[in-house]
Amino acid sequence: MKIIDKDLRKGWVKVRIEDVDDLWILKNIIKAGDVVVSKTLRDVKVDGEGKRRLPMTLAIKVEKLYFQPFASRLRIHGIIVEGPEEYGLRGSHHTLNVDVGSEITLFKESISQALLRRLESLSNRRRFRALLVAADFDEVSLAILYDQGIRFLNDLTLPGIRSDDESSIESMATLIAEEVVRYLESEKIDFLIVGSPTVLREALTKELKTRIRGKLKIFTDSVSIGGRAGIQELLKRDSVKGLLQEFVIVEGEEILEKFLKLLMSDPERIAYGLRDVEFAALSNAVDILLVSEDLLTSDEYERIEKIFNVVEEKGGSVRIIPAESPLALKLKGFGGVIALLRFALPRSEDLIKQD
Repeated sequence: MKIIDKDLRKGWVKVRIEDVDDLWILKNIIKAGDVVVSKTLRDVKVDGEGKRRLPMTLAIKVEKLYFQPFASRLRIHGIIVEGPEEYGLRGSHHTLNVDVGSEITLFKESISQALLRRLESLSNRRRFRALLVAADFDEVSLAILYDQGIRFLNDLTLPGIRSDDESSIESMATLIAEEVVRYLESEKIDFLIVGSPTVLREALTKELKTRIRGKLKIFTDSVSIGGRAGIQELLKRDSVKGLLQEFVIVEGEEILEKFLKLLMSDPERIAYGLRDVEFAALSNAVDILLVSEDLLTSDEYERIEKIFNVVEEKGGSVRIIPAESPLALKLKGFGGVIALLRFALPRSEDLIKQD
């Protein structure tokens, strides 16, 4: 995401969307009641010509947002508050389609320094996309790993075969390779990671190298199972972690793992649930905050945003995990938000009992 212009005093920032990750981020940042300005197409009545679809710039007050990952599009629905006067559009509903390459201007009641820092860090960050493939003799899953999370592309159920049936293995490798190449042609991918039992992995890698012809790096590793469970197993491999160390979703898993260890060994060095995390943030204790994006679309958004600001102003870091990721499901068991603390801090409920 590139910041084109901004005026914090007037509460607006203009950005250019550079990849799908940016659409995910905007989905978290834009809220109902904000105003978004963008170029769009609108059906209007033209004297003597009937209805025509014309390009124009509209400002809408946001009511709802819809993220379409497979179409790489964010749809922003709301009421038109500014537009060409001659068409009388003010007060009508409209949906802005925001795609990679779009430029939008976002107006909020106030744009905090913390929000601006988050946008600026996104502008300067190098990003990667990895296509993950986890296959065994029964099922295969394909997914893209972004720095904002994981998006599953397809799940295939395969006719079970024996591991010594060479002809069937080659046919299966061809089928999987065709599916992989189809997504490589439609998605911008930096490298490919294949996880599979040895015999199938070798056949699949050979088939992919024949089709890709050196255009993309292929990394391989073993997994004990195919499908989505195999994707999760891939993400835990040390070799894969080394490749994907810049990705938030992998880092998030490591943060959660450290959190769970501290929960058992030193529970005053962690916080979870909105109340305890808020208390820890106000106590200047939060080092790393991990939160599911579900909370950003809940009634607690303003409270969460204040916690973000406090944490970042005090030098802590915030990681937002997409709601559709498996990691977000794990966070739900802890109220959707966890924190690693700089120093030991009693839970807020313990302090209440002492009082």
